[in-house]
Amino acid sequence: MRFEFCARASALVLSGLTVLVASAPAAAATYITSVVATGLNNPRGLAFGPDGALYIAEAGFNDAVPAPGDTFAYSMNGSITQVMGSMQTRIVTGLPTIYNSLMDDVTGPQDIVFSSNGTGYVVVGLGADPAIRPAGSLLGHVLSFTPDGSYADFADVSAFEAMNNPAGGPVDSNPYHLAASSGGLLVTDAGANTVTSFSATGDGSLVAAFPSRFIGQPAPASDSVPTGVTVGPDGTIYVAELTGFPFTPGAAQIYSIAPDGSAPSVFGTGFTNLTDITFGPDGNLYALSYDLDSILGPEVGGGIFRVSSSGLPESVFSTGLVNPTGLTIGDDGSFYVTTWSAGVPGSGQVVKISAVPEPATWAMMLLGFGMLGQIARRSRRSTQLAS
Repeated sequence: MRFEFCARASALVLSGLTVLVASAPAAAATYITSVVATGLNNPRGLAFGPDGALYIAEAGFNDAVPAPGDTFAYSMNGSITQVMGSMQTRIVTGLPTIYNSLMDDVTGPQDIVFSSNGTGYVVVGLGADPAIRPAGSLLGHVLSFTPDGSYADFADVSAFEAMNNPAGGPVDSNPYHLAASSGGLLVTDAGANTVTSFSATGDGSLVAAFPSRFIGQPAPASDSVPTGVTVGPDGTIYVAELTGFPFTPGAAQIYSIAPDGSAPSVFGTGFTNLTDITFGPDGNLYALSYDLDSILGPEVGGGIFRVSSSGLPESVFSTGLVNPTGLTIGDDGSFYVTTWSAGVPGSGQVVKISAVPEPATWAMMLLGFGMLGQIARRSRRSTQLAS
C-alpha cells in the first residue's frame, strides 16, 4: 500500500513538474553559432539527406577568361559537399559553372533537395538566354546524384523557359531553388520569374508566373525574381522573391499557391532580398534575407526571419551572416546557413545557429532534475519498506 501511494504521488508531482517547466516565462532566444563547413566555393543551397548528412551545393568559381567580345566563360568546377559528423568531403565534382564578366558573377550548382524515396537532386543555374549554352551543356538543368559521386541529367529547366516564356519579356533563365512535392519536383526560375513542376520523367508544367511591379522607381517595373520555394504541411506552396532593381528594402514578398493550383496570392510582406524559405520543426515558416539594407546598400549582412501569422517579418538572427543564400533547419530547430555565397573561392562557410535556453529556463530545468531525483529516492525507499 505504501508503494502504491508513493507511486501515485510521484505521478502527481511529475504532472505538476511538466506544467511548471512548460509555463516558464517566454523570452527572446539567445543563440550560439558554430562553423560546420569551410573552404567552400560560393556555397548556395543545402539540405539534409536521408543518411543524416548535410549536403551543400557549391556554385564553383571562375577559372576561365571569356573569348574576345564575349560575356561568358564556362568551367566545370561546380560541386557538392557532404558533411557527415566532423567529416567534410566533396562527393560530386566537375559540375558546370558559368561566369558572367559584366556582372562579375559565377553561377553553377544552386540548391539541393531529396525526394521522398531518398533520391538527391541538384539544380544548376544559368542567368542568361538558354540559347547561349554550349551544345550538350548541363547549365540550367536539374541533375540527380548519389553520395558515391555519380550524377545524371533529370530535366532541362531552361529549355522550358526557351519554349514557353510564360512570364513574357526577354527569354532569360536562372533555375535557383528546389522543393519536393507530392506532384513532382518544384523549381524556381529567378530569370524566368516562374515556378515549374517536373514529373518523375522530367516533363515540366507551369505552376505560376510572377508579374513585374513598381517597387520604388517610376519606371520600368521591377521583376519578381522568385528564389526560395517550400511546401507547407497542407500542400500549399510558398515562394519567396529577391525582387529586381532597385532592390528596394522591404519590397520583397512571399507568395502562397493553394494545392488546387489557384493563382498565387501575397502571403508575406516587408522583406528584403529573400533567397530562401523553409518550415521549421516548430511549424513556423522562416525566411532568409541576402542583404538587410538591400543589394545596393553599403552593408553585406543578411538575416533569418520568422514569418508571423500576419505575414510580417520577425527578426530571429542576423549576426555575421555575410551574403547568405541557403537555409535549412535541423530536427532540433538549429538553423544551417551558407555564408560568403558570392565571394573569393574557398571563403564560403556553413554556419550552425542554435538557440540557448534562457537563464530562467535553465533554473526551471535544474529544479525539475532535483525534483526527479527526490522522487526516485523516495520510490526506492518505499520499495524497500514494502518488501
